[in-house]
Amino acid sequence: MSEEKFTEHWKVTTFTDNPTFPFVIFDNWYTPEQEKAIWKELDFISTPSREETLRAETTIVAKDSETKEPLSKAYRYYLEDYYGKRSVSPILNCMYKQRTPEFHKILKDNCLPYARSFLATNRDSTLLSYYEDNDHYRPHFDSFMWTCLIWMVRDRDLFTGADFWFPEPDVEIKLKNNRMVMFPSCYKHAVNPLKFHKTPKEMGYGKYTITHFYYAVPEGPSIKELTEGSSNENK
Repeated sequence: MSEEKFTEHWKVTTFTDNPTFPFVIFDNWYTPEQEKAIWKELDFISTPSREETLRAETTIVAKDSETKEPLSKAYRYYLEDYYGKRSVSPILNCMYKQRTPEFHKILKDNCLPYARSFLATNRDSTLLSYYEDNDHYRPHFDSFMWTCLIWMVRDRDLFTGADFWFPEPDVEIKLKNNRMVMFPSCYKHAVNPLKFHKTPKEMGYGKYTITHFYYAVPEGPSIKELTEGSSNENK
């Protein structure tokens, strides 16, 4: 995919009224060319039948602290299981945007002091969720440093619900195709239940959520290497 000036497509909305919970929304996150490629990848990944697709309830997922029941009800795809080379995936190949100076400036201007932790991240992980009838995700937080959600929807008129919600500042974000929301992973967040007017025979007409998790792994000599070095010096 060509790297046309992606920032020209962005429409950025900042939420800084509550300084405890600042976050940013990017509409038109993918350029038109990138969006076409993303849809081809989503269609490819969604080829297996519903019966052959993982459910969040049977994978690693946030659980109720008391009942231990899964908080998520949705289909799941782990992109790292599909590719041996990240650059062949349009979804993964578009992640360069989160590492650009333009993106960093928006976070620093609107999400301090939390933005500092994002700038310190050096690893990421990607999860694809797909919501159909009655699927949802109850309030939870992620065990990473920053969470990036990108929503892809073919036809919003086919269903109701599936909007996003931050419970603690009590802010709802309406579902919109090619919309991205970026926030510290410690924020509690949820997805309201999706309800089809008429359930489609084929998968792919509900809500896709592309989730990028960001975290940090210490770099430099390991504890073992440092210990061995000290031992050698003492000999």
